[in-house]
Amino acid sequence: MSTVFKEINLSYLESIADGDREIIKELIVIFLEQIPEFTEGMQSAFEKEDWRVLAGLAHKAKSSVLSMGMNDLGNIDLKNLELIAKTFRIEVLDQSQTKTEREAEELENLKRSLLSYPVEKQEWLKANASKQSMKNIIDKFISACATACGELKHVLEN
Repeated sequence: MSTVFKEINLSYLESIADGDREIIKELIVIFLEQIPEFTEGMQSAFEKEDWRVLAGLAHKAKSSVLSMGMNDLGNIDLKNLELIAKTFRIEVLDQSQTKTEREAEELENLKRSLLSYPVEKQEWLKANASKQSMKNIIDKFISACATACGELKHVLEN
């Protein structure tokens, strides 16, 4: 299975499956089934400006793409999307005059979470947190996943 692909790298998958082709195929099928949920969900959450849902989907998608060896997409792009969405969620909660107790707690947790990142990442967020940045990452995710899905279907056929 050591074919070179543009998006995927199955070495991690092969290592955790101990080379068992059936397990690898099963994990690929699960990934292929998840991608529409992620792509449609991210687009929908972005359009509805549901930053909490968008951050959650980016976080969930991250582990899936990492399992397929899409390391930059997971560790950089989806992590950035998650953090930008959380930044926007903080703004929404900060501006709300009628926060529930749960929303107030969510706000404090989000602020604490973002403050736990290195100063460089916090500064990057301040400079890059925009709807256009989120849209660019979502578009990149959709494009990369379309390519990855084609590559994974090729793996399943061979």
